[in-house]
Amino acid sequence: MSHIANPSKYTRRYHPRHSLAQYIINQIESLELRPQDIVKQMGYPLKHTIPAYDRLRHVLSNKHLGLDGSYMDKYFTADEFLIALFAMLEIPYQPFAEDIAQIKDDVANHSNTLPKYSLRADVGFTFVSSTNWMSRDAASRFAQVYLPNGFAKLDDAARKSAIEECICEHYQQYESHLPYDGVIKSYQLTIEKPNHRIEHIEYGLPKSSSI
Repeated sequence: MSHIANPSKYTRRYHPRHSLAQYIINQIESLELRPQDIVKQMGYPLKHTIPAYDRLRHVLSNKHLGLDGSYMDKYFTADEFLIALFAMLEIPYQPFAEDIAQIKDDVANHSNTLPKYSLRADVGFTFVSSTNWMSRDAASRFAQVYLPNGFAKLDDAARKSAIEECICEHYQQYESHLPYDGVIKSYQLTIEKPNHRIEHIEYGLPKSSSI
């Protein structure tokens, strides 16, 4: 498998961290394909061209070729993306099936060592003595903030961005719209490490509900 010493305009944006990614990049280089050529022939619609570029770059620069769920879109699963990319580049998939299976196995084993994350709003509710436990429990569920799938597998910058986005969306939706005169005071990210050590990170409120 030869390596490209001086990537051209076709491959300079890709930074392979797996030998199979390097093989794919070599093929792109030899065919002189631009990103727009690749994603168009893979079947992405024109309106999704830029996100498709980003996914292609991510997959070819990711040590797990995106099979860790670190980048998804509504058009291809991680497996489907590689199959479509191989077909578009006229690379036979079967000879590399064992390599891909090994990547999946590495991802599965790695997932058992990932921290667990949960994000909640600290909400002050005005309960009265007659408010039963079921009502209190139902109200407390509004404090849960749902993080995107694959959050634990994202890098630090992507996790930070996802947290900020989730907090903004939650605050926009529930500010002044919570039961029992609920008031959002702050947000807290709980991190449970594989060694059972638990950490908490506090986040303030968005500067404006219109963010």
